Amino acid sequence: MNWDAVYFYYFVIHTPITLLMDSTFVIPHEYQLSIQRKLSEFHIKQNQDFIAIEKPLWIQIFVVWELIFQLPFFIYGIMDYFKNNKTGYSVHSWPMFLLYGFNAGFTSLVCLIYILSEGPTHGLSTGSLINLFSLYVPTTLLPFYMMYDFYHRIGKLLKEDKPKVL
Repeated sequence: MNWDAVYFYYFVIHTPITLLMDSTFVIPHEYQLSIQRKLSEFHIKQNQDFIAIEKPLWIQIFVVWELIFQLPFFIYGIMDYFKNNKTGYSVHSWPMFLLYGFNAGFTSLVCLIYILSEGPTHGLSTGSLINLFSLYVPTTLLPFYMMYDFYHRIGKLLKEDKPKVL
């Protein structure tokens, strides 16, 4: 499997999600686009996402970081993939992939823990809890795998590099 292609498509899919959905956690309702409000309302109704209703401060901080760091990184990742003729990512970008993987995986993991711990107090049935949990799993597992993948790529590269004698 070509993981770089998977990451590329993840960025392509996640870019509009960040712009249209995730940003609603920090954009006041009156300043949201009509499509943002409709998508958010549909998501909340369909998935009983109490995090999207409550918008606790910790998730707002995560979303601000997503907009400042992750969104530009998605664009960078998409462009870098094309720049390399869809064969992979530039070696110089690997540390950023490692950082992104940790940041995004950790953020989603916090959401998963919150869903598990607070879902029942919000009246979610087991089925609703599983449904909501499953929405956050891909944005936890794929970034953590990306972190693991690029950690090992960087490690292999460092092993290949011979120390220079002064």
